[in-house]
Formats: sequence, structure tokens, C-alpha cells
Amino acid sequence: MTNVLIAGGTGTLGGRIARYLLADPAVQLRLLLRAGALDKPEKARTVAGLVALGATVAEGDLKDPASLAEATRGVDVVVSAVQGGADVMIDGQLALATAASANGARRFVPSDFALDIFNAPAGAPMFDMRRRAGEAIEATGIDVVRVLNGAFMDMMLDPDTADVVDLQKGTAQYFGTGDEPFDLTTVEDVARFTARLAVDFSAPAGVYAISGERTTFNGVADAAERVTGTTLARRSLGTVQDLREATAGAANPWAAVREWYLLSMLTTPTFAAVENSRYADVRPVGLDEYFSSQQKKAATDA
Repeated sequence: MTNVLIAGGTGTLGGRIARYLLADPAVQLRLLLRAGALDKPEKARTVAGLVALGATVAEGDLKDPASLAEATRGVDVVVSAVQGGADVMIDGQLALATAASANGARRFVPSDFALDIFNAPAGAPMFDMRRRAGEAIEATGIDVVRVLNGAFMDMMLDPDTADVVDLQKGTAQYFGTGDEPFDLTTVEDVARFTARLAVDFSAPAGVYAISGERTTFNGVADAAERVTGTTLARRSLGTVQDLREATAGAANPWAAVREWYLLSMLTTPTFAAVENSRYADVRPVGLDEYFSSQQKKAATDA
């Protein structure tokens, strides 16, 4: 039996990772929860569902080393799906990894889940934090397994937000020329892959990238048109240089976090290699399949 502790298990990604871990009969899962976390109805419902599937709860706080020492006792693997500022992403994750390492845990999966953070432009706050956190965690001596996935396909293309493709209006909008390449993967596929990799001790420490589709904004629009039959009027909202100027002109990098993210998407190299074939039953979906699923969902909801 492999004992796994997950931090951030009530979040969008973390909750899915937790469910996939619980589907493995060789895994015993603990949920790291802060005191008072269950006071929020949505989190309480998520936790209740995971507990019903076999998870247990370990009370702990990323700012309380003593609680983390207790929560990681007897744990083989720690998976982090937390989000936040430097106090969480760097200090908190390091405290968790330090406790896990001291208790003899074998590996730590940090909350990277992004594009190639090692080649992203310097200054992007969300990627700088992940790089710094990873270096600090590795220094504890624990094996670190990092998952990268590009952008989240379903978050970026969510029809309810219509930031890129708006089928109702028949538009597609983006920054850049529309031909800059990037990787996209659904949250579900990232969760499934992470859960498998976390407890696969034949996979050594290192960086593992997956990609549902390597595409461009024009490629996204092409797929939407192909699947839905809708012709989209395409419009660039600005150039890559416009994004550079917006980030350079921000006194606080977090005030330009959207621009930093888009700049990073459009200028960071796509993954040199991906692990899509590592697990035969974990096949990331591509754009056509994603848009088809959205069409079916819309028809069902109508």
C-alpha cells in the first residue's frame, strides 16, 4: 500500500487528482486540510465525497511545521496542488516537503502544472515562484517529480468565459499573429496523468510533460470551425510586443499577471518531448475531441 498525502485536494485540479488516486486500490489517500476548511460548504461537500471514496483527513497548515510533521508521518508520496502567493507556493510547499523528507517520504510532486517554466521569460511571477520552489524542494533531498502540461485547454477555451472563441458571436480573439505555437491539456487529463505518475516508482525524479494538443490560436479557431461548422471572425487584440510593454510597465508584476501569462504562452518554446504514451490508458484529448464534447454538453443542457 502506498500512502499519499495531497495538499490542495479540494481545488479544481487537486480534487480530480484525489479521485484518481482513490481509484487505485493500492493507494491510501490523506487530505491535508487547514482548521476551519470544512466551514465552507463547497469544500465540505468535496471532502465528504472524497472521504466516502476512502480518503482520510489530516489537519495541517502550511505555516505550521509541527502540524506538517504529523500530517506527513508514514507518508510515501506528497502531491501538492496548492495555489497562491509566495507564502504558499514557495514557503508553504518547502515546509511541506521538508516535513515529508524528514519523515522518510520517497517523492514530492510540486504544484507546477504549467508550460515549460524553465524556459518561460524571467519576471513572470507565477512561473518564477514555481522555479524557486522547485529548487528549494530539491535541496531537501526528497525526489521531486514535476508535471508540466502547457495551458489548461478547458479553462482557456471555456465557452462560458468566451475569452478566445465565442461561438454565439462567431468570433475568435487573441494576442499575437495567431500562429505562435503552444501546448494545451485538459484539467482532467493532467489529473489522471499526475495520479498515475505520483505512485509510479519506476519513473525517476525529473520533469514530465504532457500535451493534449500542440497548436496555435489560429489552430484553435480552425478546430472550432471544423467541429461546429461556425465561421469565426478572427481578431488580434495586440502584438507580442504590446504584451512585453504591458509587463515591463507594471510596477507590480501581479498587476499584469494576465499579460505575463499570455506573453509566456506565446514566447516560451513548446515541450521538446512529451510523455503522452507513458500510460496506455491515459490518452490526452485534443482540440477536436474537446470541442465535440462541448457541443454534446450544450445539446444536453439545452
